[in-house]
Amino acid sequence: MPSTSISRRRLLAAGGGCLSAAFAGCVEFSEGESVSGHSSEGGTFESTHEYESLSIRSADDTPVAYSSEDAAEDGDENREPRHLDTVFVTNEDDATALWFTDAAADDDVDTARAFVEETNFESETVVVDQRSIDDCYRRHLLGVRAADDEFRTSYCREMKAATEPCEADKTVVEAIFVRVHRPYGDPPSSRGSSERTTCPSDAGVANGSAANETDGNGTETGADGTGTENETHEPDTSSTEGQR
Repeated sequence: MPSTSISRRRLLAAGGGCLSAAFAGCVEFSEGESVSGHSSEGGTFESTHEYESLSIRSADDTPVAYSSEDAAEDGDENREPRHLDTVFVTNEDDATALWFTDAAADDDVDTARAFVEETNFESETVVVDQRSIDDCYRRHLLGVRAADDEFRTSYCREMKAATEPCEADKTVVEAIFVRVHRPYGDPPSSRGSSERTTCPSDAGVANGSAANETDGNGTETGADGTGTENETHEPDTSSTEGQR
């Protein structure tokens, strides 16, 4: 799967929704062309590599993707509450095996699948980071650190605009597809993430990115504020999955 130009990637993102760092009601696509984001103290989270990201949402608390169909069946049978795996797509076989549930809209799944398929796995890896979020909030990816045996992400979240429809007390799953510009032969054993409770005013653009995200409505809003940072770490729980 050869890598394609940035202009084509932006056209792909626009076809799945809209292309702006402040969009929260369509497929979110972002290009991290510089290497810094924001930390909880108002400093910077230094990304080690360039990246693009695209995020889609489920209609409920069901995971969006699994590494394979077998993993999806195992997850449905054995996980209560559902554990949200981080999936590393390191080669074309992984891309073929990637399995999408029916939780997200078909158009959003098609856009995510195309995002994965245009990856050049000789120099890039796709990481599918799935995280729960309240329906009335949105999340931005601030930066990525991709070391030899460690992968870390930094996020912020903020409330949607008052004019943007959402359902209070509803939790959905957001799948963030991160295409980082470094190859992995095997998923790193150490993974972690941090998330600020509010977003800086330039979230999604300070790191050279434009963003698209989907939650089923096409509304535009901005980002603002500073906040604290919550960190999570997860062991290597990689599995292998098929195609919807």
